[in-house]
Amino acid sequence: MDNQFNALCQQIREFVEANMNVDDEVALKDDDNIFRLGYVSSLFAMRLLNFIESISGITVADEDIVLPNFSSIDAMSALIQKYRSAA
Repeated sequence: MDNQFNALCQQIREFVEANMNVDDEVALKDDDNIFRLGYVSSLFAMRLLNFIESISGITVADEDIVLPNFSSIDAMSALIQKYRSAA
């Protein structure tokens, strides 16, 4: 993976860990499904969308606001890169 992707993952990880009830003993991996793990509420999902748009300068299209695109740190980073490469 490239440095830009890793930097995106780190930014998203910091936001997720700072805003979710993640036990300090849990090692959240970049490919963990945060919805399946029970860390995400509907309110947090909206905050997550807002965060993704603000750090990336993109507006996520309605058709891309689907669970698979926001289910993990890797998925959110890939979504941002998809938009950046299309620009």
